[in-house]
Amino acid sequence: SSRGRLCRDSVNKGWRPVTLERHLQDLEEDGQPPRHSALMKLSGLSAEEASMFKETWARLSNSRKCEVLGELADLSEENLELDFDAVFRASLADGSDDVRERATKGLWECDDRSIIRPLLDLLRNDPSPKVRAAAAVSIAKFADMAQDGKLLQRDGERMKQALVDVIDAEADVDVRRRAIEAVASFNTPDIEQIIRDAYESSDARLKQSAIYAMGRSSDPRWLSIVMEEMRHDDSSIRYEAAGACAQLGDESVVPQLIGLIKDDDFQVQVSAVEALGTLGGPLAKRALLQCLKMEDEALEEAAQTALKELEFDEDPLGFRFQV
Repeated sequence: SSRGRLCRDSVNKGWRPVTLERHLQDLEEDGQPPRHSALMKLSGLSAEEASMFKETWARLSNSRKCEVLGELADLSEENLELDFDAVFRASLADGSDDVRERATKGLWECDDRSIIRPLLDLLRNDPSPKVRAAAAVSIAKFADMAQDGKLLQRDGERMKQALVDVIDAEADVDVRRRAIEAVASFNTPDIEQIIRDAYESSDARLKQSAIYAMGRSSDPRWLSIVMEEMRHDDSSIRYEAAGACAQLGDESVVPQLIGLIKDDDFQVQVSAVEALGTLGGPLAKRALLQCLKMEDEALEEAAQTALKELEFDEDPLGFRFQV
């Protein structure tokens, strides 16, 4: 197989490709960490290879499946060119709640519309709340695509209705809040009311999600609320408010975000730093440069990442470096 790497054949002293079967056998070695070469081989599986994979997958223990899916998710974040969607798809119908959850989370960056229907089915019908919640998170990207005109209108309508139905009927708070976050990008009057109801809820978790949803809506009418919540006593609320400011994209909030850099909660500090990197502007840049002098290694790392994002937005083609 041209997809395989070459290894030494001890019998004929020649070179032969390592086949997919050989790599799949490595996955069955429970108790040993999955080999990097075996995991990489699972990227971009053809239909025939996916069928072969499923046969091996069925023999693995649930813990081994979770281990492999976790490793694949990490690799996907490190290298966006890797494509493990076939593996994640094959695991959506697994008998283990943990495996289905990891597989669903693994598809959160997938942009293939053919996965919308399976995700909606999980959202509506899966017996596990954590799988339903994971499905809502993965559907959020498709909701954004629908609003950007990158999907068929009926796809958007189907997703919106499913999410609204879940919000109305779901008993599990985590599932409801993820559905509220996902549906926010549709930004219609009924969705606005859903966000407002969640914001006014006595459940702090729903309020957090409402503020996150305000950002996802890209509706500047929420800005005054978000700015007010950056002064909330609850650090989790301040964290979400800082992130929402970045999504709403109004540079007028930069001074308040700068104030959060010295927040008592580290996660709030990081959220503020990331928001400054997204919003940009001279004031934000100066504040991020000051973070590099605060002698806090973790905060300095966050500021460096934010500055790179800011600099890329200022000069996406790198013209300033050209001679």
